[in-house]
Amino acid sequence: MDKNKRNKIFAISVIVLLVFLLIFLLLKGEKEKQPAPVITPQQIQQKERNTVSSDTVKKPPVQAILPHQGAQRRHRLPDTAAAQNNETTDSTEEADTGADTTAQVVGGQAVSRCSGDTAAPWVYPDPSGGLHHKAIEVTFASTKPCMIEWRTDSAAPWVIYKGESIPVKTTTTLYFRGQDSCGNRMAAREESYEIRPEETGKYCPDGMEYVSVGATRFCIDRYEWPNKKGTIPRSFVSLYQATDSCVSENKHLCTSDEWTLACTGPYGWHYPYGAAYEPHACVTQDTAARASGSKPECRGYFGVFDMAGNLAEWTNTKSNRNPQFYNVKGGFWESGPRSGCFDVRYSYYPQNRHNPVGFRCCREALP
Repeated sequence: MDKNKRNKIFAISVIVLLVFLLIFLLLKGEKEKQPAPVITPQQIQQKERNTVSSDTVKKPPVQAILPHQGAQRRHRLPDTAAAQNNETTDSTEEADTGADTTAQVVGGQAVSRCSGDTAAPWVYPDPSGGLHHKAIEVTFASTKPCMIEWRTDSAAPWVIYKGESIPVKTTTTLYFRGQDSCGNRMAAREESYEIRPEETGKYCPDGMEYVSVGATRFCIDRYEWPNKKGTIPRSFVSLYQATDSCVSENKHLCTSDEWTLACTGPYGWHYPYGAAYEPHACVTQDTAARASGSKPECRGYFGVFDMAGNLAEWTNTKSNRNPQFYNVKGGFWESGPRSGCFDVRYSYYPQNRHNPVGFRCCREALP
């Protein structure tokens, strides 16, 4: 091929490339002139909702069980109007069938709101059972919203609890149970109330409860030191400091036997509230001590609070296993089942202060 022919082919190739380049630039310019799409506020909100729903699927929320603190944590059965307004899905029909009637739409699919909820409610009365020296008014509370039913006769029909106060004027047994709208049920429980008109004040100073079993009679602080409801009890005290504090109020540090009898009551309960461990009753699965009396169910037969969990408590009785130590009774805030009336720890030097150890005081009953 001669030189002229090669030059002609090269020139044609260059012209073709330039034509394609020109067409490309023209098309790109037209595309850039097109207006950007407008995103409406409604589209932004929908995108946010979709994002939340997506996160919910990946990380289902954990159902928290709140610590019950008397009326502040009380959940009551809503009235009919509230249920009709979809403020809650608790109803007698749902409790019977265990059906879940509500769902959220995630990714175009209906997802039951109960899919991750398997925790049964725990219902408790306030005040709890045991010995009371006058007529009382009982209300119910629970660890989560649920339908509560109660009765005073094991053969009578169940009554739906609607937040009313239940008068207890004589010795009575209350039966109660609960079920949430996801069908999780608490088995029926019972608590006995003994109403005896004898006045604790006749035998004990204010703030103390009268313990009388057989020939044994004494008074004991209702709460852990400083014996005030709603106050975080004092910990990180030595045995000697605890002893001096009690003496300053004309009392003495409780003996191991006094402490145990006030906890077990006349029926020899393993826990102040009964024979079996109940994780919700007292501060036994927590990260710190709570205010005295904040758990209504953590009341012993004689009306003494927090003898299981919250703080372990010094006694003035030396350990049989090692007499250089003193018995420390009950458990503290994370002791779990090892927080009963008969549980005892002894490897605490009396001169040392220990973070989970507090105390309460006793004294002789007045004649």
